[in-house]
Amino acid sequence: MGELGEQEVRLRIVVPSANADLISGELWRLGTLGIEERDEGAQIVLLAGFSSTPIAEAAAQSLETFSVVEEFESSDYLDIWREFATIYRAGNRVVIRPPWVHYEPEASELVVGIDPERSFGSGSHPSTRLALAELEQLLEGNESVLDVGCGSGILSVAAARLGATRVLGIDIDPTAIEVTTRNANLNGVAELVTAEAIPIEAADGAYDVVISNMLASLLSSYGSNFVTMVRPGRRLVLSGLLSSQVDQVVDNCAPLRLLTTRHCEPGEGDWVSVTLG
Repeated sequence: MGELGEQEVRLRIVVPSANADLISGELWRLGTLGIEERDEGAQIVLLAGFSSTPIAEAAAQSLETFSVVEEFESSDYLDIWREFATIYRAGNRVVIRPPWVHYEPEASELVVGIDPERSFGSGSHPSTRLALAELEQLLEGNESVLDVGCGSGILSVAAARLGATRVLGIDIDPTAIEVTTRNANLNGVAELVTAEAIPIEAADGAYDVVISNMLASLLSSYGSNFVTMVRPGRRLVLSGLLSSQVDQVVDNCAPLRLLTTRHCEPGEGDWVSVTLG
């Protein structure tokens, strides 16, 4: 058995049912490797896995919600999800497939192979699928796309597969850049997708589509940056929001205007994505 800080751990958090979506979204952004929800009537128990005790404790501090850190003895815990991985559909024809899962697509389907490893972006979260569905609608071919907070590269790679010819994915986590690059190679779009470990302030140029799937607080704070990166007459797509957070985020992206709002499927919570232009 290794030292405590080297063990895989999880946070156990008991939240009111109404807050489960919001806390889950924050846990994803804080680096959880997977979340299990257990329904206990008026309350939900969230079990969020992390790669180490320090990371789990830092996440608990950021949440400012009472959490219990539970240590695991098995180093395989965080990869158990691979045994249960499945495909996810987004929009009318996008299918996200883990590379080790066999799937026979229909002729009309566009299959994107994504191994998120330990980055956010497997296709399991509703906010990711909302963003993918909007990309499917917006991209017609030859567009440039900026993916802010690229994580696993799922949006960057899907954009290239959907016809974008210049895609830049940025993330402040160097691991995300490595994973995005590997997934671009896996899908045969390495020549179209570039990934860089830079903050949004360091990104240059303007794009036909700027897309970001992040916490509402980050989307709001980056509003002015987003605006400068969208080419005139083009589109900004933001996901990772709850319905109650839309107005604040949109206000921070002025003078861009809200054009469309997408809602997740019934039973998946209150997640929405918005498109501005």
